[in-house]
Amino acid sequence: MVATRRTDGVVVLASIAVAAVVAALPQLGASSYSQILVYYAAYYLALGQSWNLMSGMTGYVSFAHGALAGIGAYAAVIALNAGWPMAPALLAGPAVALLASFVIGATSLRLRGVAFTFATLFFQELALLVLRKMPISGGPGGLALQDIVPIWLPQLLMIVLACGATIVMVALRGSRTGIRLLAIKGDETAALSLGIGAAKMKVALFCVSAAIAGGAGAIHGLFTASLYPDVVFNVDVSLIALAVPMIGGVATAMGPVVGAVLYVCIGEAFAIFAPSLHVVAVGALLLLVILFMPTGLAPFIAQRLCRQSPRATNAVEGRTP
Repeated sequence: MVATRRTDGVVVLASIAVAAVVAALPQLGASSYSQILVYYAAYYLALGQSWNLMSGMTGYVSFAHGALAGIGAYAAVIALNAGWPMAPALLAGPAVALLASFVIGATSLRLRGVAFTFATLFFQELALLVLRKMPISGGPGGLALQDIVPIWLPQLLMIVLACGATIVMVALRGSRTGIRLLAIKGDETAALSLGIGAAKMKVALFCVSAAIAGGAGAIHGLFTASLYPDVVFNVDVSLIALAVPMIGGVATAMGPVVGAVLYVCIGEAFAIFAPSLHVVAVGALLLLVILFMPTGLAPFIAQRLCRQSPRATNAVEGRTP
């Protein structure tokens, strides 16, 4: 337990240090291109950690996180256009996403396996249809932010959110709640027989996860300054939220970090040489990880490089040596 606390502390301190350095990039003279790459890495990390908190810890595969991020984006932009101050408008994103997740969770989390996955996919499409019909959201033509904010603000906020989401994941992994959630993931029936309140824990975790996704969407709405329902609620966003932790390492704190950086690097590399093959390359990488590195890249690399130091592997995987 002491070792776990030490390694968790190292991850938290490292997350804060990296976030501080990255947030200072504009003052250090970094190019706009590199700042945008960092922003998208932080965005995908926040989405990936939000999915990881729910699906990685419980085994309930969700396709709703892209829709929850879209709901957060629309809520924030609508609030800003209505004259709300910046802070309350940004908080409206995670608040509305949390409310939506409570409705989804209270109903669909009674399902298991593929049934739950299809229920969240249905919600993704339902959210798209509703937003396309609502006049306040601009309908199919989309919605534009009336007052453009300086680009450094969403960049800084997204970095802070990604860092915070990683710290939440570290804290959850090292808590009794995290152990109970992993027990639910392993065998929910057995966990129920031991008196673990699975239903309440799953709904509560889904709400926390949705709030992070909604916050990421709200900040991304500031960054893009324009929202189009077919883009915001594209299933690709949910697939990114799923692919990032699966590539890096599901149910680990550092897995989504590795996955987000790789996803951005692959996207930029193929944007230059073969833009149409970007999704194919990510899919191929995901397939290779599933076949040969089922625990994810982060634990796999740690195991290979740190055979002489089990503590380093435990820092990545969140285990007690």
